[in-house]
Amino acid sequence: MTHAAWIRMAGAVLAALLAGGVVNAAGAPSAQRLDDSLSHTVPPNVQLQWRPLPPSAGAALSMEGWVRVNVRIDTAPVAGRPGRVYMVLPPEQRGLELVWTSQGRLQAGRLTPGERALVYSGVLGAGLLEDQITVRLRASPDWDSPTRRLNVHFEWQPD
Repeated sequence: MTHAAWIRMAGAVLAALLAGGVVNAAGAPSAQRLDDSLSHTVPPNVQLQWRPLPPSAGAALSMEGWVRVNVRIDTAPVAGRPGRVYMVLPPEQRGLELVWTSQGRLQAGRLTPGERALVYSGVLGAGLLEDQITVRLRASPDWDSPTRRLNVHFEWQPD
């Protein structure tokens, strides 16, 4: 095979991988969104309350609420492969902070908009990755609506 043919073939393979979402532009494996449609909150709606002002001067107002989330993530598409599962809070969820604890299967953590937090690392089995997490939602005072949907999702990143 000539050098030019080799370069064309390597370019075609790289283009196919990039088009298929297997690697990103930096060459690292890309994240894959996982199906968490079976997850649900208890209660289904959370009422945020104003936090009391601390005695310090210049304290910022914020609201907070607590919710339990029964997390059920379908791991069948990535079963048997080593990797990491991240919880993701998209940037458009501005003014929020999430802090959670878990029953043990998922790692506890903290998220602000535009971030992702590691919740699981290892080889995933087939079926569901399940846990119950308790989440404290804290919202800034410029929360712009009395009702808002929280759009958190999970991603798998291969090792």
